[in-house]
Amino acid sequence: MKRLQKDQRGVTLVELLVAIPIAALVITAATGAVFQVLNSTRANNYINAYSELQWAGYWVNHDAIQAQNVTGTWEGPNDRGFPLTLTWTDWSDDEYRVTYTLEDMPSGELKYLQRQVWVNSTPTATNTTGRYIYVDADPSKPTNCVWDSDEKVLTFTVKAQMGQQIATRTYEIKPRPLS
Repeated sequence: MKRLQKDQRGVTLVELLVAIPIAALVITAATGAVFQVLNSTRANNYINAYSELQWAGYWVNHDAIQAQNVTGTWEGPNDRGFPLTLTWTDWSDDEYRVTYTLEDMPSGELKYLQRQVWVNSTPTATNTTGRYIYVDADPSKPTNCVWDSDEKVLTFTVKAQMGQQIATRTYEIKPRPLS
């Protein structure tokens, strides 16, 4: 028994050949898990940014389709079309006015898209229809609204940013013709 213990000084070649591939598998699995977490965070940020675009687009589209009058500030080279005001009269002769504005988020860099609704000159609702809206320093880039009075088309381009992921979407909305 003493002789066996005295001669054991390290690991054998066979033990090493078995341990190295097992260690490599464990390290590979751990590295893959880390990359998966990082990639899923990026994907989630993009999905969330795109969701904000869809929500903003839904409400602007919903109101612009009904609009009989569209006003905004798009005459100057630095104007983005906000505040955007959409007005219409429904079948019961109620007058609706919806105004969209870009408001600062606490971060200061990103904006909220605020929607304010008046019915017969009475404020009825104020809600946030888009968050994390990215406003580029260059006004010719998103986020902006442009009204083509000849074609009667409102082009609403919106950009949202979550983390480093930025999503952009453009909506072309043609209001219903007056009857």
